[in-house]
Amino acid sequence: MARASAARKRSEMIKSTHRQREFEWMRTHADEMRRLAGHWVVIEGEELVGHGRNALRVVAGARRKGIAVPFVFYVEPPDAEPTAHFGL
Repeated sequence: MARASAARKRSEMIKSTHRQREFEWMRTHADEMRRLAGHWVVIEGEELVGHGRNALRVVAGARRKGIAVPFVFYVEPPDAEPTAHFGL
């Protein structure tokens, strides 16, 4: 029982910090996010890896840089209708 509890705690700790640096970058770079409106963006840690209007090209560029599982998201233009974009 103690093993299961320890494994669960490790799992919870991993979940709570997973991609935390990327979300923090998004929160603290509002000006840059505005300039990226209409683009797909890849961030790794605190680094902007790439961006562009074609998600597949942006992700391929990140993978060429050695990022196996890129953190990719779309920045909505400020005047866009609410939509849902499903990532890769």
